[in-house]
Amino acid sequence: MIDLNNISQINWANTRISILGAGKSGIAAGALGAHVGADIFISERNDSPEIIENIGNFKHEVGGHSNSVLDADILIKSPGIPNDVPIIKECENQGIPIVSEIEFASWFTSSPILALTGSNGKTTTVNLLHEMCISDGRTSLLGGNVGMPFSENVLWEIKSDIKTSIHVLELSSFQLEHIISFSPTIAGILNISADHLDRYADINAYATEKLKLADHIQESGWLVYNADDPILAESLMNTTRSVVFSLKQNEKCHFKLNATKVFSGDVDNPDILFNFEDTKLKGFHNLQNILAAATMAHSFGISREAIHNTIINFTPIPHRLEWVGNINNVDYFNDSKATNIAAATAAIESFDDDLILILGGQDKGLTDFKQLIPIMENRVKSIIAYGDAGLEIKNQLDGDFMVAFSEDFEDAFLSANNNSTPGDTVLLSPACASFDQFSNYEERGNKFVEIFTKLELGN
Repeated sequence: MIDLNNISQINWANTRISILGAGKSGIAAGALGAHVGADIFISERNDSPEIIENIGNFKHEVGGHSNSVLDADILIKSPGIPNDVPIIKECENQGIPIVSEIEFASWFTSSPILALTGSNGKTTTVNLLHEMCISDGRTSLLGGNVGMPFSENVLWEIKSDIKTSIHVLELSSFQLEHIISFSPTIAGILNISADHLDRYADINAYATEKLKLADHIQESGWLVYNADDPILAESLMNTTRSVVFSLKQNEKCHFKLNATKVFSGDVDNPDILFNFEDTKLKGFHNLQNILAAATMAHSFGISREAIHNTIINFTPIPHRLEWVGNINNVDYFNDSKATNIAAATAAIESFDDDLILILGGQDKGLTDFKQLIPIMENRVKSIIAYGDAGLEIKNQLDGDFMVAFSEDFEDAFLSANNNSTPGDTVLLSPACASFDQFSNYEERGNKFVEIFTKLELGN
């Protein structure tokens, strides 16, 4: 049996690795495992031609998971696969160690790791952090739940023989489920709000996976977390080697803020990092993201100049409160990445009034959409509810707001457009997953932009 407490002693040439899932991370783990000499077997439920092409020359099976998976010393489980599938249970029964792709890749790098998790804002924050590192002259490799799979970046690092890399990782709760010795130099936790409750029993089970990151920092490392988040504040208040960030007046923070700027040092003699008006990232949620990235970068030793320059020059990422354009004095914003209530709340809160809000898609687990009512009052003019969750959204919110239902996403967009008047803002911030009509939130966001472009050209 493989001893995962003594990774450095493993002879990979005699090791059999089964990989469950042939997505990007699974294939990348296979390539890394093959490079170090392991015997790789990939098992995938999907049997599409594209999947088979991606698997290439690896030994594999498609169309389901057979007992061939069990002929292994280690199982690497892709993050999207639930823990209750029969083959996982059988691996557990037979004592086969199960690890995530993140855990596996970490065994083959000694470079610093800056890892971030949270419910909302992760992608913007890690992109900021990545750019801060680059601006400081570092070789930063962005990976995990965004960018390249961690295994792919580690393999590139090995082949390139580069000794000065930094790995900046965005990590989901799924990727943290099977970490063992994974140990970042800087660990960041942005926030905890209800999400993925179709996979977890409740928010406590979900939070437990996120909070694992706090237990895995190196002895000389730092934990950076949001002091404004009640779950994090209560769970992490006694954590040693921790640094907090906050949107409130908090003397424990390295970076502080007032009504116009972020600064460090004494309030009466501030060392200004940036003025709010100088960044393209708008809204309180983005201010939180900036503070998280800046605090992580500072804790790692990135220069103040690099942090400042990145904040000033950073362009918002696609699908996260992305301004698409204006037609007939109506602004259109694509926030397709807002797949839960907390993310949609942050987006809605960024506007003052006259919002036409598009909600809907695939519900992630008996969502209470009424949670949006307080933030929508005096801001939302009308709601277009679409897709699988559309009728439930209409049932919950009709009466408090004008709610129209459209089954199809494009029809929902056109309905929002038809009901808009000059001065309005059409906001796609769906508070739901995209999988009822799209492969992912990016495809949904791209469709939003595509429909807008057609309307703009026809105007």
